[in-house]
Amino acid sequence: MKLNTRWMPLLTTSFLGVFNENYFKLLIIGIGVKWMVDDPGNHSLIVAVASGLLFVSYIFFSPLAGRLAKTMYKKDILKWAVVIQFPVYLLGCVGFYLENMPIVLICIFLIGLISTLYGPAKYGLIRDIGGNEGISFGTGTLEMLTFFGNILGPMCGSFIADNYNFWLLSGILMSVSVLGYFFVVRLKVKETEPLKNVTETINPYKFMIHSYKWAGTYTGMNLIVLGLSLFWTIDAVLQMNLFVHCPDVLKMSNTGMSIVMTIALFGIGLGSYLAGVISKGKVELLLTPIGGIGMSICFLIMILLKPADVVVFSALTFFIAMFSGIFMVPLSSYLQAKIEGRRQSDMIAYSNFTTFVLLFSASVLFGIISNQLGSYAVFIFLLIVVVAISFVLIRFVPEIRSRIKEVIGIK
Repeated sequence: MKLNTRWMPLLTTSFLGVFNENYFKLLIIGIGVKWMVDDPGNHSLIVAVASGLLFVSYIFFSPLAGRLAKTMYKKDILKWAVVIQFPVYLLGCVGFYLENMPIVLICIFLIGLISTLYGPAKYGLIRDIGGNEGISFGTGTLEMLTFFGNILGPMCGSFIADNYNFWLLSGILMSVSVLGYFFVVRLKVKETEPLKNVTETINPYKFMIHSYKWAGTYTGMNLIVLGLSLFWTIDAVLQMNLFVHCPDVLKMSNTGMSIVMTIALFGIGLGSYLAGVISKGKVELLLTPIGGIGMSICFLIMILLKPADVVVFSALTFFIAMFSGIFMVPLSSYLQAKIEGRRQSDMIAYSNFTTFVLLFSASVLFGIISNQLGSYAVFIFLLIVVVAISFVLIRFVPEIRSRIKEVIGIK
């Protein structure tokens, strides 16, 4: 599957959206906290709130996002999302000009809400653009660009935060927003007709219960969703732990820590892309246990060696991240391939909901483990999670188990 003009509008729009989200969040963390100089105790609170507000919408509005992707044309959802983002970012520029924390925090919440609402539509368009044979390629490439956006957005935000210039800050923010509209209007895709008279609940609790039961009608689907959600959780906890481990254990500067973070995100992006390419137009579930084994080995080496050398530590971090990308793409592709039509949006919304519930729970556990036992204990925790979910997927998902038997020649 080759990257062609059919894919470019979706992939570029997604990348620009991720870039701007992370750029804006870093600006709040890097610049906004300076507005609170008279009350230093609020610094950590602002960092936590700015990060949390970007994602909290996934817990409460994922059911609504799933319904929208069923009852509207998915390309229209993306177009409206990009259009609505423009005045939100404009308001954010006003907030930075006035140095008004409530305004910029409201904006980061609205940005997260918009991302939540167009998430299922964005992923649902992959099949519409590339067909069944394009699912693995489209998913891998989309995830790769997502992580590149996660890299470049904060890097650009860090530069602006250290060399503050309001007009440059605003120019980048609004230019990327306008560029997103330039690409999204070029999205051409033939979709199935939206559904009518959709009555499924948008209540988060009821949605979770209903989705769990519905996913249970597909053998192993709830475990696939769990595996996909745990990927994002592992990624998030790994990043949080790097924020602690790099300065406290390796005695690295903020610049050095940001380099390690970039290496990790680049590894995930590369692993995601490689998984999409290796799959060769099909869903290759064998890659998931390979990714799990690779992560487990690298975590074990890191725990046993406790590398003090930054190069060795960075290399292990890179390979952990790369194998995590390889682990994730087949699960995401399987979810999209197994659920056809507009119901796919419900499954993506269910996956998003599960992911951010786990993210919240893992954040609490991270705080407890890190404070009480140290950063190496967090790596041990992540190793246990990876080994456990890899075993469960191999043992209880028939398609993964049968693929392994096929490769090693067991009937």
